[in-house]
Amino acid sequence: MPSPGEPETPRRPSVFLSYPSQDREAARALRDALTDGGLEVWYDENELTGGDAWDQKIRRQIRECDFFMPLISAQSEARREGYFRREWRLAVERTLDMADDHLFLLPVVIDGTEQGGSRVPEKFLTVQWLRVPGGRPTPALTALCTRLVAGEAAIVAPASRRAPPPLSVPPPIPAAPAKAAAAHVPPFPTQEPGQPVRFWAHVIMWAAKSAWITFQRLPRLVRVAVYLYLTFLVISDGHSKNSDKSSSEALERAEKLKAIAARYGAGGAKGDVAKLGSDIAHEVARSLTDKAASKDLYWAVPFTASTAAAPDEKLANTTFVMLYGRLSISHSGLVGLAPDHLGPDDLAAALTGARAAHAHYVILGGVQANDPSPALTVEIANTKDGTIAWTKRYPVTSSDPDTIAAEVEKNLPDVDEDE
Repeated sequence: MPSPGEPETPRRPSVFLSYPSQDREAARALRDALTDGGLEVWYDENELTGGDAWDQKIRRQIRECDFFMPLISAQSEARREGYFRREWRLAVERTLDMADDHLFLLPVVIDGTEQGGSRVPEKFLTVQWLRVPGGRPTPALTALCTRLVAGEAAIVAPASRRAPPPLSVPPPIPAAPAKAAAAHVPPFPTQEPGQPVRFWAHVIMWAAKSAWITFQRLPRLVRVAVYLYLTFLVISDGHSKNSDKSSSEALERAEKLKAIAARYGAGGAKGDVAKLGSDIAHEVARSLTDKAASKDLYWAVPFTASTAAAPDEKLANTTFVMLYGRLSISHSGLVGLAPDHLGPDDLAAALTGARAAHAHYVILGGVQANDPSPALTVEIANTKDGTIAWTKRYPVTSSDPDTIAAEVEKNLPDVDEDE
């Protein structure tokens, strides 16, 4: 408490920093940057000493902090469970008592994780994310600290349900346009030191947006003519496909896959997996026997259902049969079949098997037990570093196996066969 006559030191805004344990080094760097920026950071590694009621202290800090900063990365995306997810949930619950335009959540991304489709609470997607590579200071982070310390960011307008991708610089305040409907070509991206890949990605996006805006300014008759021409090209290309790509044969293959799915047991025994591979090769892709010498660039792991519910097992097994059959056709000779059932929680074991097979990517999925909303989670992981290349959850009660298989196949990363 200051002595009489001494000016009272203004209280620094407090930030609760939440992160998975794998990102501890980045969290330390981010903590130092926030502290240097004039903020008080609550950081469990330093604040929680022996004898403290750990859980209760965390809950109290989340209730009393001015801002909550979740650290999002490939590590948090890969973790289905972790205490940090409880912290995230507690922060979201606190926002229920706040005005919609009050800024409390400050999500930061420390790597290339994208905002769309991330495994974060719904509320995190309603605010703008900040990209801070490795947790190190950036101009955007410094500007944010300045605003928070000055009290200029206490009230902000909420973002849309799906906010734009994370920005590396504070977004400019747009001037009121003369006509609301007029679209303007966005400014050319600026390159930040040490981020050439991100810069060129922004350049490609800028070129696409600029081309579309320019196209929209063309006379209506010109745009209609372009649409008709593109439609003609699509139809012509469809007719030029050989009979193997015809809709009738595609339907016939789908029916064969469904028949195999019906025979594929729900018990998940090793014999069932071996027989599944044989059935797929014999009934759907006979040419696989001629390409057995090809190396497995992808490693498909039979999906699991941790519950005894018949709908869960049916969706997991049928989806995997449809997916493996599709990949056996579209990536003939490049897809290996794992002998065991492994779910997303067994990622380490799946990666070990895939690496032993010298595969570049492993595909696995499953329906987890004790999930209040049962869903099939499908993941594609990079065997080199264990990062998740793509993932999505599909509700058990409203998902179609063939639709899921088609989407997973579409998102399968390309691999050079000569690698």
